[in-house]
Amino acid sequence: MPLSKYRAVFFDVGGTLLKVHPSVGSVYAREARDFGYSGSAEALDTGFRAQWKAAGGIESLDGQSGPAVERRFWKNLVREVFEPSGGLRNFDEYFDRVYNLFISKDSWRVFEDVERSAIFERLRARGVVMGVISNWDSRLPETLENLGLARHFDFILASTVVGSAKPSAKIFEQALMLSDVAPEEACHIGDEVATDIQGAAAAGIDAILVDRDNRYPTAKATRVRSFIELLEGNR
Repeated sequence: MPLSKYRAVFFDVGGTLLKVHPSVGSVYAREARDFGYSGSAEALDTGFRAQWKAAGGIESLDGQSGPAVERRFWKNLVREVFEPSGGLRNFDEYFDRVYNLFISKDSWRVFEDVERSAIFERLRARGVVMGVISNWDSRLPETLENLGLARHFDFILASTVVGSAKPSAKIFEQALMLSDVAPEEACHIGDEVATDIQGAAAAGIDAILVDRDNRYPTAKATRVRSFIELLEGNR
């Protein structure tokens, strides 16, 4: 699926452009030592994955928006992650600390293949509209700014700001409106079948699945293993 056919390209963020560094559990554990936590980062990683799944991810806030809603979601989730180990002293202070840490560039890494591909520069040289469509909270623009990525995008749509989360078509339709293109003129790139691929399809938009770890070998989608592969034949 050559990218050269599109007038607009949209990107997911977590798992597509960025990954947490070194891991959610590692960040949580490092900061929690001051608040009485003596367990492992691995236990917190396991706990975070379980609580994220139980909560339904941030897409569970579909239709809700605003900083208060976001903070309540994250505060409840983080509290539950520490519950099996007996909780933390001064949890409110701890939460404020880690909540702010995930805006910092130190807590994230851009995937190496994204940087090596120079995809943003290549698309910009062709005059392609680029945007972000992400199930994320209102910290997303500042986070991307701190990582030096925000400058590449014409707009950044975070689900809790829009009040619509993937796979809802509404957030994709907002991106189409901002890009001033028809659905068939746009492509969305993401790493999740249920939210990225199916969500884009619901809006009539082509999608490409970035599957670095071969999680979806039988997915009925255009699939690449890296951003380098994504650009092959499109130089």
